[in-house]
Amino acid sequence: MEVDRILADAFLAGHPAEAAREIECHPLPAIVAFLSDCAPDELARVVPAMDPALAAAALAAIDADHATGILAALPAAAASVVLRRVNADQRGPILERMQPAAAARIRMRLQYPADTAGALLDPAVLTAPPDLTVADALQRLGRGDLRAHSYLFVVAADGVLAGVIGLGELLNAARDARVGAIARREFEVMRASAGRDAILTHPSWLDLQTPPVVDASGRLLGVMRYAMVRTLAAESSQGLGTSVAAAALEIGELAWEAGSDMAGELAAAFAAPAPAGKEPAGN
Repeated sequence: MEVDRILADAFLAGHPAEAAREIECHPLPAIVAFLSDCAPDELARVVPAMDPALAAAALAAIDADHATGILAALPAAAASVVLRRVNADQRGPILERMQPAAAARIRMRLQYPADTAGALLDPAVLTAPPDLTVADALQRLGRGDLRAHSYLFVVAADGVLAGVIGLGELLNAARDARVGAIARREFEVMRASAGRDAILTHPSWLDLQTPPVVDASGRLLGVMRYAMVRTLAAESSQGLGTSVAAAALEIGELAWEAGSDMAGELAAAFAAPAPAGKEPAGN
């Protein structure tokens, strides 16, 4: 690989925001040529940092298979933001080329207007049916990366959210208990139709660290994360005034402080011997 290619790759990976600003300084044909020359995974952090309208225009002008690869490499939230700005007649073929699961996550976001909870949520959540035992739930969790999670959401067969369990509570529960029996059933949820103002000041931030987002039928779609609150608050500080933005950041800081050590505690708990009278997770 040539030295300039190595340097370009390092710049894309280590400084995505700066790389995006540099890319945007060039005319569209040059941007199209650059994106066409990069592997999709090299652009996974850069394209989300670009102006969405410019990114959409460039992706619409490159080979459809390569554009699909780039969008498939992006987080669903970022891909949906860009695809909103792609013409509908081009958007459909791109989604058809994607893996069905990835396309479904993006389509779900696109059905909600921009700046609503349904469009901004994170669909990556831990779920379990009500009749699953704690031992089986812990065995499932032990296979994955828990760093981004604080809760196990109990979901009925029809997808309706039925309860929530903190992962710390799950670790301390009797291994033969059913998760539906120990789940908390009264908690605040955020509707997918909630707009920016409602997201920023929603009472669920004082209730759960990552509030669940549900549709009109109560089906779990994902969670709202504190990072999104920070972004919305920063974008809204002029339009909504400092009071709303400050309140949102204060709520988010409380949620962050409460959950910042969760990943370390969980990792230690899974590595430590099980409490007396309880089987280790995964057995």
